[in-house]
Amino acid sequence: MKTVISASRRTDIPAFYLPWFMEKIQQGFVDVPNPFNRNQIRRVSLSPKDVAWIVFWSRNYHVFLKNYDFFDYYNLFFHFTITPPDRLLEPDMISPDEAFRQLEKLVERYGPQMVVWRYDPLVFYRKGGELTTNHDIRIFRRYLRTVSSLDIHRCYVSVAFLYKKLIQRAVAIPDFEFVEPEKSQKLEILQEMADLASLYGIQLYSCSNDALLRVHGMRKGQCIDGGLLNRLGPHRVSEKMEPTRPDCGCTASIDIGDYIETACRYRCLYCYARE
Repeated sequence: MKTVISASRRTDIPAFYLPWFMEKIQQGFVDVPNPFNRNQIRRVSLSPKDVAWIVFWSRNYHVFLKNYDFFDYYNLFFHFTITPPDRLLEPDMISPDEAFRQLEKLVERYGPQMVVWRYDPLVFYRKGGELTTNHDIRIFRRYLRTVSSLDIHRCYVSVAFLYKKLIQRAVAIPDFEFVEPEKSQKLEILQEMADLASLYGIQLYSCSNDALLRVHGMRKGQCIDGGLLNRLGPHRVSEKMEPTRPDCGCTASIDIGDYIETACRYRCLYCYARE
């Protein structure tokens, strides 16, 4: 059975490391360190005879769209994160207009069934004493309208988990702190989102947060879904559940990212992968 390559949950390969990835494909393999034990190296074949799918995750597909012919021997699936602009949380993001132009090009070439829109994570914080969030229902509605016009029907959402290192990072920012909102507040916001999304024919999925399934209309997400990939492509892949963290619904894949050698260059304030 062929494998599914995840490129990558750990970093943004399309935005920052696509030439590196293309070089590894030409080489035929990539050596991936275990993120918990870097002395443990796994050699992963990238040959088309061994790989059924490459699942990309990115906020910027500009470089990929200049090189998509290189990947013609692979089945490709795309996660595209597009969130409301928030320069405090995400100082390096491309504009939403540019992101949606790229999204449209992906759909034109690969079809809407090969693309998932990610509106995540939702982040709650207090700046200057005022409680706020990166979510804006008016912007969400506008995004829904655009995504729906491209015939994309899946949107993945999550709420940022406040790891200890995030709390410590926030200390260096004047008058800023991350906030864990009341459960009822989170559910109220997400219920409004789910209700609105349904009007545009878009299904909301929760990523690694089963508590959000209390929202009417929310479904448990499988960011890598072997069953879906088997319906979309000619090569059968494993549908065995292999969660990467609590509440994760993903099926088997091999992630080729590395938190050090191919570290993400975005400076997202809430990111657990940042040092």
